Amino acid sequence: MTKTKKVKKPSVLRRLLVLGLKLALIGVVLLIGYVIYLDASLTERFSSNRYQAPALIYGRSLTLEPAAPISREMVVAELDRLNYQRVTKVADTGQYSVTEYGIDFYRRPFDFAQGPQMAQRVQVNFAGDRVQAVMSLPNGRRLNRVELEPPYLGRLSGGNKEDRLLVGLERVPSLLIETLLLIEDRDFYHHSGISLTSIGRAALANLAAMRTVQGGSTLTQQLVKNLYLTRDRTLWRKANEALMAIVLDYRFSKNEILETYLNEVYFGQDRGSAIHGIGLASRLYFGKQVEELDPADVALLVGVIKGPSYYDPRRYPERAQERRDLILQLMFAENLISQSQYVASVNQPVIPHGSGRLVSENIPHYMELVQFELGRMRLPENWQQDGLRVFTYLDPLAQEAAEQALTRELPKVSEDSELQGAVVIANHEQAGITAVVGDRNPRRVGFNRAVAAMRPVGSLIKPLIYAEAFSSLSDFELGSLLFDEPLLYEQQGQPSWSPQNFDKKHVGAMLAYDALAQSRNVPAVRLGLSIGIDRIVDLLQASGVDTPIPNVPSLTLGAVPLSPLAVTEIYSMLAQQGAHRPLQSIRAVTNHQGLTLFERQQTDAKQVFSATAGYLVNYGLRGVINEGTGSKLADAFGVNKLAGKSGTTNDYRDSWFVAYDNKHVIAAWLGRDDNQPVQLTGSSGALRVVQGVLSQLLITPLELQTPTDVQAAAFHPTLGVRIPVECNHARLLPARKKQLPEDLGCSGEIEEKSWWQRLF
Repeated sequence: MTKTKKVKKPSVLRRLLVLGLKLALIGVVLLIGYVIYLDASLTERFSSNRYQAPALIYGRSLTLEPAAPISREMVVAELDRLNYQRVTKVADTGQYSVTEYGIDFYRRPFDFAQGPQMAQRVQVNFAGDRVQAVMSLPNGRRLNRVELEPPYLGRLSGGNKEDRLLVGLERVPSLLIETLLLIEDRDFYHHSGISLTSIGRAALANLAAMRTVQGGSTLTQQLVKNLYLTRDRTLWRKANEALMAIVLDYRFSKNEILETYLNEVYFGQDRGSAIHGIGLASRLYFGKQVEELDPADVALLVGVIKGPSYYDPRRYPERAQERRDLILQLMFAENLISQSQYVASVNQPVIPHGSGRLVSENIPHYMELVQFELGRMRLPENWQQDGLRVFTYLDPLAQEAAEQALTRELPKVSEDSELQGAVVIANHEQAGITAVVGDRNPRRVGFNRAVAAMRPVGSLIKPLIYAEAFSSLSDFELGSLLFDEPLLYEQQGQPSWSPQNFDKKHVGAMLAYDALAQSRNVPAVRLGLSIGIDRIVDLLQASGVDTPIPNVPSLTLGAVPLSPLAVTEIYSMLAQQGAHRPLQSIRAVTNHQGLTLFERQQTDAKQVFSATAGYLVNYGLRGVINEGTGSKLADAFGVNKLAGKSGTTNDYRDSWFVAYDNKHVIAAWLGRDDNQPVQLTGSSGALRVVQGVLSQLLITPLELQTPTDVQAAAFHPTLGVRIPVECNHARLLPARKKQLPEDLGCSGEIEEKSWWQRLF
């Protein structure tokens, strides 16, 4: 019998080794596949969608030029609002001093809507409440104008609640870059995304300092974690982070990664929004542009990166200062700063007094309007990739005046806690909306009455009727007779209508100027019916009204619901003597790099009625202030400075007043949301709010540009006909030029002259 040979089985160790090799091979294949996947997806995401940048909203730029109606106190308030530091001697950007004749300030560099402007030291002298001269320092060269950077108002975004202002690497000070790399990643330009050397060096540095002063992760790893990963402390996340860092380092340049890091790194919170990037962080903590950062600023910002909450200089100034000073020591030890810079830096406050906030107060009603206008613009679909910078017409001085006037005056005019109000202020020269308040509580988010409250306007419609009469009725003048007598209007198929005056009385025949100044209802109705209801509808539409307008006789007394914003647009047209331009809140839009996406053009305005008619109605509305229903404003501010109009609706449900000077139009409305009576006229309610606004603004007296076909004319006070100007009882009013008969007498009749008068 033959013996069979036994086959020797592989040892357990060998089998485990083979299995391990197979698994390793599978692991390598999977790893390669995963790296290929990361390479494709990460490269695409990093190239096109690194982060979302919001729309940053700015107010108007305060422009200083000779003869501008701006006081020294207004400029000081603006500089304080922009976080300029008041010093005895100006030496650096962001500083100002008050001199004997004016203000000396060093304007920061800023990317304005029209392009970047460098830092500039300027002296502005004043004569009373006007700019006298603007000079460049130190050479004393006279300048035509200089603009301060606009105030930051807030942000609009897609809902991620991240704020950032994208800045290019070329704008970042080299000291900040060198300090960042010193503390966070010394071998940044030499490793391939991860660095074992950095991990070892960080461990030694932390051991020597007996505290954590350096991190082991590279900047690339930190960027990957911030952009794409969670903060879970797991081996899988750390391994994933390392692989992604290697991919990024392979696919993108070091400068691209560094620039992205500087725009992504987290610096803390501001009013519920996360502040990302060095651009907004420098504004948040120091009120400075990135280019202005000094060594102490650089050290603090780099120090905050390690723990934005723990080292928050607003909440923990001692802790933040300790961290900053430690980094300053390292900067000095590495010869990044001199000894004198080190000494000066450690003695600086952590952050300047008054900083630590990007926005001092929210302005929800104005921002709502900006958001609405942005939504109607044709902007790039991927605008959040490059962000937006939106430059508006908002004037912080006007906004503050409107808010304070409304909140202060409402309790004074009525004890009704349900009384609401709205104020809109516009610059009629620029057709720009400079202030919006839509609630008695200016911070309350919700129903914005300035834009959405549609209320009957009452007598506010009368100037349109008079303006059209001046345009279309050749014989109608300010000195023409109107009749304040009972009127019964009957129309087939409709109930009869008998309009009444506010005082329920009739005064008979009166000059058109007096009827307008005193806001008599019946004369306005007679005049409106003579020009036609259809024409009044056309006028409203030509003045910017795009909501339904009832074609009824009561339209002559303002039976049309309009918002305070629509009323402001109509009166801006009147202030421009009949030239209409739609009011807007947005002046220009750029992306964060400064590329212009929208710029409002100063196109020719549409003439709603002739400049002559516009001049005559403005003269009448100036009479409303001088001697009519708005005379309280003349008592407060002087005659011939303002024009305006009051409005009161049936049963005292709505109180309106509009006033304007050579620059501002101010419209105020008071009423209740449930439309119950408030027992206020336009003069007893809304006028008080307008007066409160005007008391805080510099009034630029209204300058009426007299057309060439208008001259001073004399009218008979009771007959409403032209008479010679030398007549004692004549009413002098502007009117179209007209050749009067040589034998016209003071009675308004042709008078037969004696042979002696004819001889001489």
